[in-house]
Amino acid sequence: MQETNGIALMSQWYLEGMYIIQQLNAICHKHNLSYDQYLVLEQIIEEKQNTPKQIADVFKTSAPASSRKINTLQRKRFVRKLRDIDSDQRTVELEVTDEGHRQYDAVRQELASKDRHFIEADIEHLRAIKAL
Repeated sequence: MQETNGIALMSQWYLEGMYIIQQLNAICHKHNLSYDQYLVLEQIIEEKQNTPKQIADVFKTSAPASSRKINTLQRKRFVRKLRDIDSDQRTVELEVTDEGHRQYDAVRQELASKDRHFIEADIEHLRAIKAL
């Protein structure tokens, strides 16, 4: 019975998580972003993760998947790729444009105004599920 309870709780957690993600996406869509795209901008702006490889590593995804996210942001003119860094054409660094900063800041302000409070215990619960 304990195992069935755990599976039901995991399913409930997943459904609640999906609801939160839908809400986050709804906020971001007002600013021509998905929540995933917002998180990429956040990594570049706040965490100084400004290469495609760093973005792929942070999101634990493949280089092509990371490139697709970055290319979408580039098409929207939210980021630009800087090449020929250190005289190496293969090296690419990412830079957020003024418009990218405006949209990022607008989403960040709206998220802050929603007054959602997450605590460290919430993160620990997610890590426990991740360890399964």
